[in-house]
Amino acid sequence: VSFDPTVDRLYIANSIGRKLDIVNFSNPSSPQLISSISMVPYGNINSVTTNNGLVALAIENIDPQANGSVVFLNANGEFIKQVAVGAMPDMITFNKTFTKILTANEGEPNSTYSQDPEGSITIVNISNGIANLTTSDVTQISLTQFNGQESSLRSQGIRIFSTSASVAQDLEPEYIAVSDDNTKAFVTCQENNAILEVDLISNT
Repeated sequence: VSFDPTVDRLYIANSIGRKLDIVNFSNPSSPQLISSISMVPYGNINSVTTNNGLVALAIENIDPQANGSVVFLNANGEFIKQVAVGAMPDMITFNKTFTKILTANEGEPNSTYSQDPEGSITIVNISNGIANLTTSDVTQISLTQFNGQESSLRSQGIRIFSTSASVAQDLEPEYIAVSDDNTKAFVTCQENNAILEVDLISNT
C-alpha cells in the first residue's frame, strides 16, 4: 500500500487479483474504491510506491524467472511508461529526492531449480521525466562480484544455501531502505541473513 496525500488516494498492490486498487482516502473512516486496474497486460504486481500523482509499480514477468519491469502510471492509473528491471522485482521505492526509483529483484528459482535467475538491484534515473525514459536511464546492479566467495561469506554468518548455484543466484534481495542523506541504499536478503549496501552516487 502507498498513500499519496496530494490526491488523497491509497494505491494497493493486489497481487492475488493481479490488479492495482485505487482508493479514495479523503475520509479515512470511510475509504471508497475508485477503480481497479488490471496488471495482466504487464505481468503481476508485487509492490507499489507513489509521489505527487506519479505511481510506480514493481511488476513480475508472467514467467517469474524472466526479467520484470517497472510500470509508471498517472494518479488515475493511466499508463505512462514501462522499463525492464531484474527478475522478480519484490519491492519498489523512491530515493529521498524522488529523482530515482529502486527495485530489489529477488530472482527466485522455479520449483525444480531448472531456472534460477540472479538476484539484483535496479536503479532508474527519473530526473529527466518519466515520458523521456530510455534504457540509458536504467542501471542494473549485478551481484556476480560475490561469486566464488561462498566460504568467506558463510564464515561471516551469511547463508549461502545452494551448492549448484552461484552466490549471485543464491542472494535474493527483497526490501530497500534509503539513507536520509540519499547517498546509500540498504537492501535486505532475508533468506541469506544479509544486508547489501549500495552506493547511490556511483550506483554500485
